[in-house]
Amino acid sequence: MEPIALTLGQKFEIEKFSREIDNSDDLQALRSIAKDLLVAWQQQQAASAWALRQTQGL
Repeated sequence: MEPIALTLGQKFEIEKFSREIDNSDDLQALRSIAKDLLVAWQQQQAASAWALRQTQGL
């Protein structure tokens, strides 16, 4: 199984937002972003697990 690769567009988006984060001095905004990313990550984990169960017919 091949590893999941990011598209060029996704790599550019990561770079763009990484630079914005690096340039931010707003601690509250950075905390909010971190919490939003944590929720999105867990939602992605749940969606991946659901999709895997669906393909396995469970």
